[in-house]
Amino acid sequence: MNTLFRRLKSVRLAVGLIAYLTVSSILATLVPQGGAPDEYRSLYPGFLADLILQTGFDRFFNSVFLFLLPSFLFFANLSACTVDRFLRELKKKGSRRHGPDILHVGLILLAIGAVLSASLHREESMTLVPGSRVNLPDGSVLTLKDFRFEQYPDVRPKNWTSVFDLAGKDGKAVKENYELRVNTPLRYGGFTFYQASYTPYPVLELKSRDGLPVELYQGEEIKLGDTAYYFMALTGEPAAADTRAVVRVDDGRTPKVLRAAAGEPVGTLSVAGFRQELATGIQAVRDPGYGLVLPAMLIVALGTALTFIQKIKEGV
Repeated sequence: MNTLFRRLKSVRLAVGLIAYLTVSSILATLVPQGGAPDEYRSLYPGFLADLILQTGFDRFFNSVFLFLLPSFLFFANLSACTVDRFLRELKKKGSRRHGPDILHVGLILLAIGAVLSASLHREESMTLVPGSRVNLPDGSVLTLKDFRFEQYPDVRPKNWTSVFDLAGKDGKAVKENYELRVNTPLRYGGFTFYQASYTPYPVLELKSRDGLPVELYQGEEIKLGDTAYYFMALTGEPAAADTRAVVRVDDGRTPKVLRAAAGEPVGTLSVAGFRQELATGIQAVRDPGYGLVLPAMLIVALGTALTFIQKIKEGV
């Protein structure tokens, strides 16, 4: 047991693991992660693409042998060094220096946070228009109420803001009229929601035989009576004369995909026109290690400060 502990706290092991994790992690950030095999074969020469795929480097941060096991060994090495040094300090009869011990504890927490972030980090992007709802994993519902886009006098983008309502799984309001801005993310349910982008979004204007207006955003479906209308796309710019809407009409018997210009019929409806609105692009990030990073950095800073203060006092 003593032999194992001695080897585990080896400085050479620590240096080797730090060098490996640093170099391999840098390389992993340069290689796209989680792609299809054909993607790597199109980006790299054949032998290099095969090497990436066969070694699992395309999923480096989820690989047991490439990342998780070396990270665990580094954690064990750092823990063993911390325990060994702390016990030696306790045996001293004179003044003790616990600054490095505190520093090591901070590094251990930082290592845990880094592994959690690297292996469990998730990102998802979504494009929403006012009225869109997103069901979160915990049963909560995020509803986009409004999207505001501001410009400078020279038409450059100035600011864009998404206004959300957030309801818990019990239906009760958690946040109302929350303004999500570029530098003001929303954190809830383990996710952080960022205002990432905006994009033009086509709207199809329809009218019924009675003249009642019906609007569909691209990708939206509505059911009127027994017939469902799904707005698939526009064939051109909304203002162009030859633009047509591509609509799937399903009456429950024979689904059809129709192309209709302004004034032409689509099922029992007719196309009144087209317009373009702005949709908001939201990025949802889940990072389980995020909560450990700040406390770990504070502990590292405290340990570093105590180490220097104690050394200065000893030198006086």
